[in-house]
Amino acid sequence: MSVLAPILEQTAGKIRFGVDDVKSAQERLPTKNAKFQLEKQLGKPLLAFSHDDTFEVIPDQGIHPLALAVHAAFSEHRPLLLTPDIIWITLAQGFAQHINNHAETLRSRLVRHQGKEKLIVGTQQINSEPQHWSETVQKWALQIRDRVGADLYRLLECNFSTTTPITQTASHVVMMNAFQQYFDYAVSCVCGIPEITLLGTVEDWQSICDRVQMMAKYDLEWWTARLLPICREFVETASGKPSLEFWRCIYKPEPVYGAELITGWLTDLFPYLRDLSSLTKAASVRNWILEIDRCELPNASSSEAWFEQVIRGISAERLPLGISQAPFELITPDEKEYSLELLAGFIGVHQDSEQQTLQPEIGWILRERSDRFAQLLDNIQQQHLTQPPVNRSELYFSSTNVVPKEHIQILERFDGATLYANSGHSWQIPKYIDKKDYTISNPISFRDDATHLIDLEDGRCIAYVYKPHKNECLIFVGGKPSLDREPLQDPVIIAHSIPELLERIFQAQGRYYFDDANFVC
Repeated sequence: MSVLAPILEQTAGKIRFGVDDVKSAQERLPTKNAKFQLEKQLGKPLLAFSHDDTFEVIPDQGIHPLALAVHAAFSEHRPLLLTPDIIWITLAQGFAQHINNHAETLRSRLVRHQGKEKLIVGTQQINSEPQHWSETVQKWALQIRDRVGADLYRLLECNFSTTTPITQTASHVVMMNAFQQYFDYAVSCVCGIPEITLLGTVEDWQSICDRVQMMAKYDLEWWTARLLPICREFVETASGKPSLEFWRCIYKPEPVYGAELITGWLTDLFPYLRDLSSLTKAASVRNWILEIDRCELPNASSSEAWFEQVIRGISAERLPLGISQAPFELITPDEKEYSLELLAGFIGVHQDSEQQTLQPEIGWILRERSDRFAQLLDNIQQQHLTQPPVNRSELYFSSTNVVPKEHIQILERFDGATLYANSGHSWQIPKYIDKKDYTISNPISFRDDATHLIDLEDGRCIAYVYKPHKNECLIFVGGKPSLDREPLQDPVIIAHSIPELLERIFQAQGRYYFDDANFVC
Protein backbone atom coordinates (compact mmCIF):
# COMPACT_ATOMS: atom_id res chain seq x y z
CA MET A 1 0.00 0.00 0.00
CA SER A 2 1.38 3.40 -0.94
CA VAL A 3 2.20 5.95 1.74
CA LEU A 4 -0.62 8.44 2.26
CA ALA A 5 0.08 12.14 2.21
CA PRO A 6 -0.53 13.90 5.53
CA ILE A 7 -3.98 15.49 5.57
CA LEU A 8 -3.93 19.11 6.75
CA GLU A 9 -7.64 19.86 6.38
CA GLN A 10 -10.68 17.93 5.18
CA THR A 11 -14.27 19.08 4.81
CA ALA A 12 -17.10 18.19 2.46
CA GLY A 13 -15.85 18.72 -1.08
CA LYS A 14 -12.34 19.76 -0.02
CA ILE A 15 -9.12 18.08 1.07
CA ARG A 16 -5.79 19.84 1.72
CA PHE A 17 -2.70 17.68 2.17
CA GLY A 18 1.08 17.99 2.39
CA VAL A 19 3.24 16.83 -0.49
CA ASP A 20 6.92 17.79 -0.29
CA ASP A 21 8.81 18.57 2.90
CA VAL A 22 9.56 22.17 1.97
CA LYS A 23 8.66 25.45 3.59
CA SER A 24 5.94 27.43 1.83
CA ALA A 25 7.02 30.70 0.26
CA GLN A 26 5.71 33.70 2.17
CA GLU A 27 6.16 36.50 -0.35
CA ARG A 28 3.61 37.00 -3.10
CA LEU A 29 4.48 36.59 -6.74
CA PRO A 30 4.08 39.71 -8.88
CA THR A 31 0.74 39.86 -10.67
CA LYS A 32 -0.71 41.59 -13.72
CA ASN A 33 -4.16 42.66 -14.76
CA ALA A 34 -5.66 39.63 -16.55
CA LYS A 35 -7.60 41.64 -19.11
CA PHE A 36 -4.59 43.78 -20.02
CA GLN A 37 -2.38 40.69 -20.32
CA LEU A 38 -4.89 38.91 -22.58
CA GLU A 39 -5.29 41.96 -24.81
CA LYS A 40 -1.52 42.14 -25.18
CA GLN A 41 -1.29 38.43 -26.01
CA LEU A 42 -4.12 38.54 -28.54
CA GLY A 43 -3.26 41.91 -30.05
CA LYS A 44 -6.89 43.07 -29.95
CA PRO A 45 -9.17 44.71 -27.35
CA LEU A 46 -11.64 42.35 -25.66
CA LEU A 47 -15.29 42.97 -26.50
CA ALA A 48 -16.45 40.94 -23.49
CA PHE A 49 -14.63 39.18 -20.64
CA SER A 50 -15.82 36.61 -18.13
CA HIS A 51 -13.94 38.19 -15.24
CA ASP A 52 -13.95 41.55 -13.49
CA ASP A 53 -11.71 44.17 -15.10
CA THR A 54 -9.55 44.24 -11.95
CA PHE A 55 -8.90 40.46 -11.83
CA GLU A 56 -5.19 39.67 -11.37
CA VAL A 57 -3.07 36.73 -12.57
CA ILE A 58 0.65 36.01 -12.36
CA PRO A 59 2.64 37.06 -15.46
CA ASP A 60 2.15 34.90 -18.53
CA GLN A 61 5.15 32.88 -19.76
CA GLY A 62 3.65 31.60 -22.99
CA ILE A 63 2.77 28.14 -21.65
CA HIS A 64 -0.42 26.39 -20.56
CA PRO A 65 -1.63 27.95 -17.28
CA LEU A 66 -2.06 24.53 -15.63
CA ALA A 67 1.57 23.72 -16.39
CA LEU A 68 2.57 27.24 -15.29
CA ALA A 69 0.72 26.87 -11.98
CA VAL A 70 2.28 23.46 -11.28
CA HIS A 71 5.73 24.71 -12.30
CA ALA A 72 5.49 27.82 -10.11
CA ALA A 73 4.13 25.83 -7.16
CA PHE A 74 6.85 23.22 -7.60
CA SER A 75 9.85 25.46 -8.21
CA GLU A 76 8.95 28.20 -5.74
CA HIS A 77 7.37 26.20 -2.91
CA ARG A 78 3.84 27.51 -3.29
CA PRO A 79 0.52 25.80 -2.49
CA LEU A 80 -1.55 24.59 -5.43
CA LEU A 81 -5.33 24.35 -5.82
CA LEU A 82 -7.05 22.05 -8.33
CA THR A 83 -10.71 21.53 -9.17
CA PRO A 84 -12.63 19.03 -11.32
CA ASP A 85 -13.31 21.88 -13.75
CA ILE A 86 -9.59 22.59 -14.24
CA ILE A 87 -8.78 18.96 -14.98
CA TRP A 88 -11.88 18.38 -17.12
CA ILE A 89 -11.42 21.52 -19.27
CA THR A 90 -7.86 20.30 -19.94
CA LEU A 91 -9.06 16.83 -20.95
CA ALA A 92 -12.02 18.17 -22.94
CA GLN A 93 -9.67 20.42 -24.93
CA GLY A 94 -7.56 17.35 -25.70
CA PHE A 95 -10.71 15.55 -26.86
CA ALA A 96 -11.59 18.56 -29.04
CA GLN A 97 -8.11 18.52 -30.59
CA HIS A 98 -8.59 14.83 -31.41
CA ILE A 99 -11.91 15.53 -33.15
CA ASN A 100 -10.45 18.45 -35.13
CA ASN A 101 -7.45 16.34 -36.14
CA HIS A 102 -9.69 13.46 -37.34
CA ALA A 103 -12.94 15.22 -38.21
CA GLU A 104 -13.88 13.17 -41.27
CA THR A 105 -12.90 9.83 -39.74
CA LEU A 106 -15.21 10.52 -36.78
CA ARG A 107 -17.98 12.36 -38.67
CA SER A 108 -20.44 9.45 -38.91
CA ARG A 109 -20.10 8.76 -35.18
CA LEU A 110 -20.70 12.37 -34.14
CA VAL A 111 -23.14 13.98 -36.57
CA ARG A 112 -25.63 12.90 -39.22
CA HIS A 113 -24.98 15.57 -41.87
CA GLN A 114 -22.30 16.21 -44.48
CA GLY A 115 -20.47 19.51 -44.80
CA LYS A 116 -21.16 22.23 -42.23
CA GLU A 117 -24.51 23.25 -40.78
CA LYS A 118 -24.99 26.84 -39.61
CA LEU A 119 -26.32 27.20 -36.05
CA ILE A 120 -28.01 30.59 -35.67
CA VAL A 121 -28.90 32.20 -32.35
CA GLY A 122 -31.35 35.11 -32.36
CA THR A 123 -30.95 38.00 -29.94
CA GLN A 124 -32.77 41.25 -29.20
CA GLN A 125 -29.64 43.21 -28.38
CA ILE A 126 -25.88 43.09 -28.65
CA ASN A 127 -23.77 44.30 -25.74
CA SER A 128 -20.58 43.50 -23.86
CA GLU A 129 -22.26 42.16 -20.71
CA PRO A 130 -20.82 38.71 -19.81
CA GLN A 131 -24.30 37.43 -18.91
CA HIS A 132 -25.55 38.20 -22.42
CA TRP A 133 -22.78 36.18 -24.05
CA SER A 134 -23.06 33.33 -21.54
CA GLU A 135 -26.71 32.97 -22.54
CA THR A 136 -25.80 33.12 -26.24
CA VAL A 137 -23.15 30.42 -25.84
CA GLN A 138 -25.66 28.27 -23.90
CA LYS A 139 -28.08 28.51 -26.85
CA TRP A 140 -25.39 27.35 -29.25
CA ALA A 141 -24.48 24.49 -26.90
CA LEU A 142 -28.11 23.36 -26.75
CA GLN A 143 -28.30 23.37 -30.56
CA ILE A 144 -25.17 21.24 -30.63
CA ARG A 145 -26.78 18.89 -28.08
CA ASP A 146 -29.81 18.48 -30.35
CA ARG A 147 -27.52 17.35 -33.17
CA VAL A 148 -24.81 15.29 -31.48
CA GLY A 149 -26.93 13.83 -28.68
CA ALA A 150 -27.27 14.33 -24.95
CA ASP A 151 -24.49 11.84 -24.12
CA LEU A 152 -21.79 13.84 -25.93
CA TYR A 153 -23.21 17.08 -24.54
CA ARG A 154 -23.01 15.76 -20.97
CA LEU A 155 -19.57 14.33 -21.67
CA LEU A 156 -18.09 17.73 -22.50
CA GLU A 157 -20.04 20.03 -20.16
CA CYS A 158 -18.69 21.06 -16.76
CA ASN A 159 -21.42 20.32 -14.19
CA PHE A 160 -19.48 19.53 -11.03
CA SER A 161 -20.08 20.75 -7.50
CA THR A 162 -17.30 23.30 -8.10
CA THR A 163 -18.65 24.49 -11.47
CA THR A 164 -19.42 28.19 -11.76
CA PRO A 165 -21.33 29.97 -14.54
CA ILE A 166 -17.94 31.02 -15.95
CA THR A 167 -16.46 27.52 -16.08
CA GLN A 168 -19.68 26.09 -17.52
CA THR A 169 -19.69 28.70 -20.29
CA ALA A 170 -16.01 27.93 -20.95
CA SER A 171 -16.86 24.23 -21.30
CA HIS A 172 -19.58 25.14 -23.82
CA VAL A 173 -17.06 27.10 -25.93
CA VAL A 174 -14.73 24.07 -25.79
CA MET A 175 -17.73 22.08 -27.09
CA MET A 176 -18.20 24.58 -29.93
CA ASN A 177 -14.51 24.26 -30.77
CA ALA A 178 -14.75 20.45 -30.77
CA PHE A 179 -17.49 20.45 -33.41
CA GLN A 180 -16.41 23.45 -35.51
CA GLN A 181 -15.57 21.16 -38.45
CA TYR A 182 -19.28 20.26 -38.58
CA PHE A 183 -20.96 23.55 -37.62
CA ASP A 184 -20.64 27.26 -38.32
CA TYR A 185 -21.91 29.61 -35.62
CA ALA A 186 -23.84 32.83 -36.15
CA VAL A 187 -25.82 35.23 -33.99
CA SER A 188 -28.42 37.48 -35.51
CA CYS A 189 -28.63 40.79 -34.11
CA VAL A 190 12.52 25.64 -6.01
CA CYS A 191 11.59 22.23 -6.43
CA GLY A 192 8.67 21.08 -4.41
CA ILE A 193 4.98 21.80 -3.82
CA PRO A 194 4.39 22.34 -0.11
CA GLU A 195 0.68 21.49 -0.24
CA ILE A 196 -2.21 20.91 -2.62
CA THR A 197 -5.89 21.65 -2.11
CA LEU A 198 -8.28 19.50 -4.11
CA LEU A 199 -11.84 20.78 -4.38
CA GLY A 200 -14.85 18.76 -5.49
CA THR A 201 -16.80 15.80 -4.15
CA VAL A 202 -15.96 12.14 -4.67
CA GLU A 203 -18.91 12.06 -7.08
CA ASP A 204 -17.36 14.90 -9.13
CA TRP A 205 -14.09 13.05 -9.59
CA GLN A 206 -15.86 9.75 -10.27
CA SER A 207 -17.82 11.58 -12.98
CA ILE A 208 -14.54 12.50 -14.67
CA CYS A 209 -13.51 8.81 -14.54
CA ASP A 210 -16.79 7.85 -16.20
CA ARG A 211 -16.39 10.54 -18.87
CA VAL A 212 -12.86 9.39 -19.69
CA GLN A 213 -14.17 5.86 -20.21
CA MET A 214 -16.80 7.25 -22.61
CA MET A 215 -14.12 9.08 -24.64
CA ALA A 216 -12.35 5.79 -25.36
CA LYS A 217 -14.91 4.76 -27.99
CA TYR A 218 -13.83 7.65 -30.23
CA ASP A 219 -10.48 5.99 -31.08
CA LEU A 220 -8.85 7.35 -27.93
CA GLU A 221 -7.98 4.16 -26.05
CA TRP A 222 -4.31 5.07 -26.44
CA TRP A 223 -4.97 8.14 -24.26
CA THR A 224 -7.75 7.04 -21.91
CA ALA A 225 -5.83 3.95 -20.78
CA ARG A 226 -3.24 6.32 -19.35
CA LEU A 227 -5.81 8.74 -17.90
CA LEU A 228 -7.89 6.24 -15.93
CA PRO A 229 -5.22 5.45 -13.28
CA ILE A 230 -4.77 9.20 -12.78
CA CYS A 231 -8.53 9.70 -12.46
CA ARG A 232 -8.73 6.91 -9.87
CA GLU A 233 -6.04 8.67 -7.83
CA PHE A 234 -8.17 11.84 -7.89
CA VAL A 235 -11.09 9.79 -6.55
CA GLU A 236 -8.89 8.26 -3.84
CA THR A 237 -7.60 11.69 -2.85
CA ALA A 238 -11.11 13.17 -2.66
CA SER A 239 -12.04 10.15 -0.51
CA GLY A 240 -9.39 11.16 2.02
CA LYS A 241 -6.54 8.91 0.83
CA PRO A 242 -4.05 11.08 -1.09
CA SER A 243 -1.06 9.04 -2.32
CA LEU A 244 2.15 10.87 -1.46
CA GLU A 245 4.16 9.33 -4.31
CA PHE A 246 1.44 10.08 -6.89
CA TRP A 247 1.25 13.77 -5.99
CA ARG A 248 5.02 14.11 -5.77
CA CYS A 249 5.18 12.88 -9.37
CA ILE A 250 2.76 15.46 -10.82
CA TYR A 251 5.52 17.53 -12.43
CA LYS A 252 8.86 15.75 -12.66
CA PRO A 253 10.79 13.32 -10.44
CA GLU A 254 13.47 14.42 -7.98
CA PRO A 255 16.54 13.26 -9.98
CA VAL A 256 15.73 15.68 -12.80
CA TYR A 257 14.51 18.64 -10.76
CA GLY A 258 16.95 20.97 -12.50
CA ALA A 259 15.85 20.10 -16.03
CA GLU A 260 13.41 22.12 -18.12
CA LEU A 261 11.43 19.06 -19.18
CA ILE A 262 8.28 17.62 -17.62
CA THR A 263 8.24 13.86 -17.02
CA GLY A 264 5.48 13.64 -14.39
CA TRP A 265 1.90 12.51 -14.97
CA LEU A 266 0.87 16.09 -15.77
CA THR A 267 2.05 15.35 -19.33
CA ASP A 268 -0.49 12.51 -19.65
CA LEU A 269 -3.36 15.03 -19.56
CA PHE A 270 -2.45 16.24 -23.06
CA PRO A 271 -3.08 13.83 -25.98
CA TYR A 272 -1.60 16.15 -28.58
CA LEU A 273 1.44 18.42 -28.48
CA ARG A 274 2.18 21.53 -30.51
CA ASP A 275 4.13 20.97 -33.71
CA LEU A 276 6.76 23.66 -33.21
CA SER A 277 8.26 22.97 -36.63
CA SER A 278 5.01 23.81 -38.43
CA LEU A 279 3.86 27.27 -39.41
CA THR A 280 0.62 27.09 -37.43
CA LYS A 281 2.14 25.30 -34.40
CA ALA A 282 -1.15 23.41 -34.07
CA ALA A 283 -1.59 20.71 -31.41
CA SER A 284 -1.43 17.89 -33.98
CA VAL A 285 1.49 15.72 -32.83
CA ARG A 286 0.50 12.71 -30.74
CA ASN A 287 2.07 12.93 -27.28
CA TRP A 288 5.00 10.53 -27.50
CA ILE A 289 5.29 10.10 -23.74
CA LEU A 290 2.00 8.16 -23.85
CA GLU A 291 3.77 5.48 -25.88
CA ILE A 292 6.12 4.76 -22.97
CA ASP A 293 4.73 2.65 -20.15
CA ARG A 294 4.65 4.90 -17.10
CA CYS A 295 6.24 2.09 -15.10
CA GLU A 296 9.29 2.58 -17.34
CA LEU A 297 9.40 6.31 -16.69
CA PRO A 298 11.43 7.64 -13.74
CA ASN A 299 9.52 8.11 -10.50
CA ALA A 300 10.22 10.13 -7.40
CA SER A 301 12.69 7.56 -6.05
CA SER A 302 14.37 6.71 -9.39
CA SER A 303 18.14 6.52 -9.56
CA GLU A 304 18.23 6.39 -13.36
CA ALA A 305 20.82 8.61 -14.97
CA TRP A 306 19.67 12.19 -15.52
CA PHE A 307 20.27 12.16 -19.29
CA GLU A 308 18.30 8.89 -19.67
CA GLN A 309 15.31 10.50 -17.98
CA VAL A 310 15.14 13.88 -19.69
CA ILE A 311 15.09 12.45 -23.23
CA ARG A 312 11.65 11.12 -22.32
CA GLY A 313 10.32 14.41 -21.01
CA ILE A 314 8.29 17.17 -22.65
CA SER A 315 9.09 20.87 -22.68
CA ALA A 316 6.32 23.16 -21.45
CA GLU A 317 6.28 25.11 -24.73
CA ARG A 318 5.10 21.97 -26.54
CA LEU A 319 1.90 21.82 -24.49
CA PRO A 320 -1.18 23.40 -26.10
CA LEU A 321 -1.93 26.87 -24.75
CA GLY A 322 -5.27 25.89 -23.22
CA ILE A 323 -7.49 28.21 -25.25
CA SER A 324 -10.38 26.95 -27.41
CA GLN A 325 -11.71 29.13 -30.23
CA ALA A 326 -15.14 29.28 -31.85
CA PRO A 327 -15.67 31.83 -34.66
CA PHE A 328 -19.14 33.08 -35.54
CA GLU A 329 -20.90 35.74 -37.60
CA LEU A 330 -22.93 38.56 -36.03
CA ILE A 331 -25.77 39.68 -38.31
CA THR A 332 -27.33 43.04 -37.39
CA PRO A 333 -30.94 44.05 -38.15
CA ASP A 334 -29.71 46.03 -41.18
CA GLU A 335 -28.03 42.80 -42.41
CA LYS A 336 -24.46 43.93 -41.84
CA GLU A 337 -22.15 41.05 -40.92
CA TYR A 338 -19.32 41.14 -38.40
CA SER A 339 -16.84 38.33 -37.79
CA LEU A 340 -16.43 37.69 -34.07
CA GLU A 341 -14.79 34.95 -32.07
CA LEU A 342 -15.28 33.36 -28.66
CA LEU A 343 -12.21 32.10 -26.83
CA ALA A 344 -12.41 30.06 -23.64
CA GLY A 345 -10.29 27.91 -21.41
CA PHE A 346 -7.40 28.94 -19.20
CA ILE A 347 -6.84 32.70 -18.96
CA GLY A 348 -3.93 32.60 -16.50
CA VAL A 349 -2.90 31.57 -12.99
CA HIS A 350 -4.61 33.30 -10.05
CA GLN A 351 -2.83 33.78 -6.73
CA ASP A 352 -4.76 33.68 -3.46
CA SER A 353 -4.22 36.83 -1.41
CA GLU A 354 -3.74 35.04 1.93
CA GLN A 355 -1.81 31.80 1.39
CA GLN A 356 -0.38 32.60 -2.08
CA THR A 357 -2.06 29.42 -3.33
CA LEU A 358 -1.88 29.15 -7.12
CA GLN A 359 -4.92 28.14 -9.17
CA PRO A 360 -5.26 27.85 -12.97
CA GLU A 361 -8.13 30.21 -13.82
CA ILE A 362 -10.84 29.30 -16.33
CA GLY A 363 -12.62 32.06 -18.25
CA TRP A 364 -13.81 33.21 -21.63
CA ILE A 365 -13.56 36.29 -23.84
CA LEU A 366 -15.19 37.76 -26.93
CA ARG A 367 -13.18 39.57 -29.60
CA GLU A 368 -13.44 40.75 -33.16
CA ARG A 369 -11.77 38.47 -35.65
CA SER A 370 -8.91 40.33 -37.28
CA ASP A 371 -7.90 37.49 -39.59
CA ARG A 372 -9.26 38.54 -42.98
CA PHE A 373 -7.80 35.41 -44.58
CA ALA A 374 -9.87 33.23 -42.23
CA GLN A 375 -12.95 35.13 -43.39
CA LEU A 376 -12.03 34.44 -47.03
CA LEU A 377 -11.78 30.73 -46.22
CA ASP A 378 -15.15 30.93 -44.44
CA ASN A 379 -16.59 32.39 -47.64
CA ILE A 380 -15.21 29.49 -49.71
CA GLN A 381 -16.63 26.89 -47.31
CA GLN A 382 -20.03 28.54 -47.13
CA GLN A 383 -20.57 29.48 -50.79
CA HIS A 384 -18.47 27.08 -52.88
CA LEU A 385 -17.82 23.35 -53.28
CA THR A 386 -15.24 21.98 -50.84
CA GLN A 387 -13.87 18.58 -49.87
CA PRO A 388 -13.19 17.40 -46.28
CA PRO A 389 -9.93 18.75 -44.80
CA VAL A 390 -6.74 16.73 -44.82
CA ASN A 391 -5.73 15.28 -41.44
CA ARG A 392 -3.10 17.57 -39.94
CA SER A 393 -0.89 14.57 -39.16
CA GLU A 394 -0.68 13.81 -42.91
CA LEU A 395 0.67 17.22 -43.91
CA TYR A 396 4.28 17.10 -45.00
CA PHE A 397 6.43 19.55 -46.88
CA SER A 398 10.11 18.90 -47.48
CA SER A 399 12.81 21.27 -46.31
CA THR A 400 13.33 22.29 -49.95
CA ASN A 401 9.64 22.99 -50.44
CA VAL A 402 8.73 25.42 -47.68
CA VAL A 403 5.21 26.80 -47.99
CA PRO A 404 3.47 29.92 -46.64
CA LYS A 405 1.23 29.47 -43.64
CA GLU A 406 -1.85 30.34 -45.73
CA HIS A 407 -1.41 27.15 -47.77
CA ILE A 408 -1.42 25.12 -44.55
CA GLN A 409 -4.54 26.98 -43.39
CA ILE A 410 -6.30 26.10 -46.65
CA LEU A 411 -5.50 22.40 -46.23
CA GLU A 412 -6.71 22.49 -42.62
CA ARG A 413 -10.07 23.83 -43.85
CA PHE A 414 -10.56 21.74 -47.00
CA ASP A 415 -8.56 19.32 -49.13
CA GLY A 416 -9.74 20.36 -52.58
CA ALA A 417 -12.35 22.91 -53.67
CA THR A 418 -14.08 24.35 -56.74
CA LEU A 419 -14.81 28.07 -56.84
CA TYR A 420 -17.52 29.36 -59.19
CA ALA A 421 -18.38 25.90 -60.53
CA ASN A 422 -20.39 25.76 -63.78
CA SER A 423 -19.61 29.42 -64.50
CA GLY A 424 -17.31 28.83 -67.45
CA HIS A 425 -14.47 30.33 -65.40
CA SER A 426 -14.10 27.96 -62.44
CA TRP A 427 -11.08 27.72 -60.13
CA GLN A 428 -10.13 24.16 -59.09
CA ILE A 429 -8.01 23.82 -55.93
CA PRO A 430 -6.57 20.27 -56.19
CA LYS A 431 -6.33 17.76 -53.36
CA TYR A 432 -3.08 17.75 -51.39
CA ILE A 433 -2.10 14.34 -52.78
CA ASP A 434 -2.45 15.69 -56.35
CA LYS A 435 -0.22 18.72 -55.74
CA LYS A 436 2.51 19.28 -58.36
CA ASP A 437 5.76 21.20 -58.24
CA TYR A 438 6.85 23.32 -61.20
CA THR A 439 9.61 25.80 -61.95
CA ILE A 440 9.67 29.40 -63.15
CA SER A 441 12.54 30.90 -65.12
CA ASN A 442 14.54 33.53 -63.28
CA PRO A 443 17.35 35.51 -64.99
CA ILE A 444 19.30 35.70 -61.73
CA SER A 445 19.02 32.18 -60.28
CA PHE A 446 17.98 30.53 -63.59
CA ARG A 447 14.87 29.02 -62.02
CA ASP A 448 12.67 29.16 -58.93
CA ASP A 449 10.69 26.29 -57.47
CA ALA A 450 6.94 26.89 -57.84
CA THR A 451 4.15 25.12 -55.94
CA HIS A 452 0.94 24.22 -57.76
CA LEU A 453 -2.10 25.92 -56.20
CA ILE A 454 -5.09 26.17 -58.61
CA ASP A 455 -6.17 24.76 -61.98
CA LEU A 456 -8.20 26.98 -64.33
CA GLU A 457 -10.98 25.79 -66.62
CA ASP A 458 -9.11 26.88 -69.77
CA GLY A 459 -6.13 24.61 -69.07
CA ARG A 460 -3.89 27.14 -67.36
CA CYS A 461 -2.82 26.86 -63.75
CA ILE A 462 -1.76 29.08 -60.86
CA ALA A 463 1.39 28.44 -58.84
CA TYR A 464 3.40 30.41 -56.30
CA VAL A 465 7.06 30.99 -55.55
CA TYR A 466 7.68 31.39 -51.82
CA LYS A 467 10.89 32.87 -50.42
CA PRO A 468 10.62 32.81 -46.60
CA HIS A 469 13.94 34.61 -46.07
CA LYS A 470 12.43 37.59 -47.91
CA ASN A 471 8.91 37.00 -46.61
CA GLU A 472 7.89 37.07 -50.27
CA CYS A 473 5.20 35.04 -52.04
CA LEU A 474 4.62 35.70 -55.75
CA ILE A 475 1.55 34.20 -57.44
CA PHE A 476 1.86 33.30 -61.15
CA VAL A 477 -0.58 32.20 -63.85
CA GLY A 478 0.67 30.31 -66.88
CA GLY A 479 0.33 27.32 -69.14
CA LYS A 480 0.22 24.09 -67.15
CA PRO A 481 3.26 21.83 -67.71
CA SER A 482 2.60 18.20 -68.60
CA LEU A 483 5.19 16.86 -66.14
CA ASP A 484 6.29 17.58 -62.59
CA ARG A 485 9.28 19.95 -62.20
CA GLU A 486 8.81 21.44 -65.69
CA PRO A 487 8.65 25.23 -66.16
CA LEU A 488 5.35 27.10 -66.14
CA GLN A 489 4.59 28.35 -69.65
CA ASP A 490 4.55 32.15 -70.15
CA PRO A 491 4.23 32.94 -66.42
CA VAL A 492 2.70 36.26 -65.34
CA ILE A 493 2.59 37.63 -61.78
CA ILE A 494 -1.06 38.11 -60.71
CA ALA A 495 -0.79 38.63 -56.91
CA HIS A 496 1.74 39.05 -54.13
CA SER A 497 0.17 36.67 -51.61
CA ILE A 498 -2.46 33.95 -51.39
CA PRO A 499 -4.87 36.25 -49.46
CA GLU A 500 -4.49 38.92 -52.16
CA LEU A 501 -5.24 36.30 -54.84
CA LEU A 502 -8.46 35.22 -53.10
CA GLU A 503 -9.53 38.85 -52.53
CA ARG A 504 -9.10 39.57 -56.24
CA ILE A 505 -10.98 36.41 -57.25
CA PHE A 506 -13.99 37.42 -55.13
CA GLN A 507 -13.83 41.08 -56.20
CA ALA A 508 -13.98 39.92 -59.83
CA GLN A 509 -16.84 37.52 -58.98
CA GLY A 510 -14.76 34.63 -60.23
CA ARG A 511 -13.76 36.07 -63.59
CA TYR A 512 -10.14 35.65 -64.65
CA TYR A 513 -9.30 39.22 -63.67
CA PHE A 514 -5.72 39.04 -64.94
CA ASP A 515 -7.00 38.64 -68.54
CA ASP A 516 -8.34 42.19 -68.47
CA ALA A 517 -6.32 44.35 -70.88
CA ASN A 518 -5.90 47.00 -68.18
CA PHE A 519 -4.74 44.60 -65.45
CA VAL A 520 -1.56 45.63 -63.63
CA CYS A 521 -0.34 43.61 -60.65
